[in-house]
Amino acid sequence: MSRIPLDSLQTGLIVIDRGGRIVWLNQATADFLARSPAALTGQALAEVDPNLARWSRRLEQGLACFQAPEATLSASGQVADAIFTRLEDETLIELHPVAARVRHRKLAERADHQQAIHLLARRLAHELRNPLSGVRGAAQLISHQNDLSAIRRHAEMIQREVDRVTRLIEHFAGNECSRPEPVNLHQVLEESGELVAAERHGRLRLIRDFDPSIPILNADGGQLHQLMLNLLRNAVQAGAGTIRLKTRIEHDSALIDGPARHAVRIEVIDDGSGVSEALRERLFLPLVSGRDQGSGFGLAIVQQIARAHGGLVDYEPVADGSSFIVRLPLIPSAETADA
Repeated sequence: MSRIPLDSLQTGLIVIDRGGRIVWLNQATADFLARSPAALTGQALAEVDPNLARWSRRLEQGLACFQAPEATLSASGQVADAIFTRLEDETLIELHPVAARVRHRKLAERADHQQAIHLLARRLAHELRNPLSGVRGAAQLISHQNDLSAIRRHAEMIQREVDRVTRLIEHFAGNECSRPEPVNLHQVLEESGELVAAERHGRLRLIRDFDPSIPILNADGGQLHQLMLNLLRNAVQAGAGTIRLKTRIEHDSALIDGPARHAVRIEVIDDGSGVSEALRERLFLPLVSGRDQGSGFGLAIVQQIARAHGGLVDYEPVADGSSFIVRLPLIPSAETADA
């Protein structure tokens, strides 16, 4: 074996005898182990590199060949794909260099990390744009109001939206968890509709078709407010002039997570341009948008919020426009249950 001219190979080759001593090795192996061939020949592999010795003993279990991908050599800290093959009276160890592969993977992971940061920044910008648009719309309404009660109502609207901006920042900083609280669903719909109507300067008609039997829910009111704003703004961006908000209780719904049996069904029906058939299956995925300037996050966030509540959002085409259906578990708040 020592007479075979294999020193030009980049693959390291080691031959050990039954006692685990190095019989022969090429120059690539010496480079891997950071020792000279003369200093390694005749040495016990367990003393030279305990990791290689431990893996080679796997062949004693009756295996003819064993592979240790991206193994770290204890002698030098280098990484190689190690292959152990049992010969008649000896064991052959191959060490295939993987430095280039590891380097390329690290570069790819770094690129993925940078892309994740970019997407996070885009999502933050998208989510902040919603409450800031509401603040702007409410401020414009105040500037044209003389009625003190209307001014107070719109000032409170600005305060709520600023609070939402603060919660969003806390959420992205990792400081905020879900906050279940008693939520009046119809009040959320009213406030969301009022904000979007303010942004449209009265050019949006809202039809309210509410089920009065829906109780106060146990949910995250801020998140539901954001969900409805995203759906309403999505309809407006699709050219809707009229939006119908419809609520119902759906009994024994199979589309929500347990243990709740019933669902609150919220339909947002608009007369906009609708969604092309090609986009419907991917509609709730991030970065999917039917508009040239769309961020592709609005509906993905809607689905994320619904799922966080144990619910689901579906899309259904209608004759003139779209219908988005939100199903949330019917979980009354403790205040309702005690009443």
